[in-house]
Amino acid sequence: MQSTDDVAALTRRLVEVDATNPSLVAGGAGEREIAVIIAEWLAGRGFEARLVGADAARPSVLARRRGTGGGRTLLLAGHLDTVGGTGTGTGTGTGKGNGTGADGAAHADPDRIVGRGAYDMAGGLAAAMIAAADAPRDLVGDVVLAFAADEEFGSSGMEELLAAIDADETHAESADRRPDGAVVLEPTDLEVTLAHRGFAWYRVEYEGVAAHGSQPELGVDAIDRALDGLVALRALGAELDARSRHPLLGSGSVRVAAVEGGTDAATVADRCELVVERRTLPGDADPMAELQRVLAASRPARVVALVARPAMEADATSRIARAVLDAVEGVTGATAVRRGDPWWTDAGLIAAADIPVVLVGPSGGGAHADEEWVSVASLETLVAVIGRVIRDFCGEPDTAASAR
Repeated sequence: MQSTDDVAALTRRLVEVDATNPSLVAGGAGEREIAVIIAEWLAGRGFEARLVGADAARPSVLARRRGTGGGRTLLLAGHLDTVGGTGTGTGTGTGKGNGTGADGAAHADPDRIVGRGAYDMAGGLAAAMIAAADAPRDLVGDVVLAFAADEEFGSSGMEELLAAIDADETHAESADRRPDGAVVLEPTDLEVTLAHRGFAWYRVEYEGVAAHGSQPELGVDAIDRALDGLVALRALGAELDARSRHPLLGSGSVRVAAVEGGTDAATVADRCELVVERRTLPGDADPMAELQRVLAASRPARVVALVARPAMEADATSRIARAVLDAVEGVTGATAVRRGDPWWTDAGLIAAADIPVVLVGPSGGGAHADEEWVSVASLETLVAVIGRVIRDFCGEPDTAASAR
């Protein structure tokens, strides 16, 4: 049986693997190596583990440890990929790890594991793996681990994992129970995230008529039209800020991320494009329709949706939220901090699949930065928290579906 003493060693092992998302960094290693390591580790501890995904070079991991039957199924979720960087935390190499060790001599703090992905989110994966492997063998419910590729870019991995879970549920021979609740192990400094924003990205295209700069009256300036759009978007931002604020998330936002147009100083621009980001709150109306309304007077040729992901909000009285809040308080001896996050995670897709979900993860710092670290003490605490959640959520028969 594993122990919490192993969580630091397992985290270091995962940090050593380069799992840079190739959609973010050309030539990034991808997730296959880390996925194989995790699947083999879990299979060696009694899990039914397999790789999932259409791209064999970038698989996700789906693993299940079956209970005796009749209990709730718990989903423990996270992501395998990391963003790129100029170092591993030691100032050498690129990506997540360079094969020479996650910690450098300059980092003598025994509570810190330093390296790309340590905080976001190898530590959370390791804590979930050990807590699930250490769980009692007489649980009535199943424990499912879903570790996704591509969370840092397109979230294709979690989409494929949720489709695989649904397929397992409906397959006549397996009929696995769908998860009744989920915990995403993103770093939260041992606080409990009950909500986070969604986001949507758009390309707004303006068209004009080119003309010589000495006779602008003969053309139509696409940049001038885009300027009207920029003013309208600034007004929308003020409107969003003035709306009723979400108790955990504050207000939504809109911003222009990029502007491109024109050819040279002597030509009236016949095209101009804006890339617009809209951060949404739970319950927000369709942001595409809102954007089209706001920009109508500036006469864009088209508004193209690039990607959109939903906001997430958990019911604090749900069975899974109560299990996580109680576990944090039971392990730490302090009142659990409830919070909302401005960024997006795969929890948004899990919630959209009608699986109640909350987030809790380790303490540390430097997410997406060159020097990233996670606290060993917080990982040990997290193992204990997830262990309690597993025993609470999966340890008794599910007598009423409404208790979810």
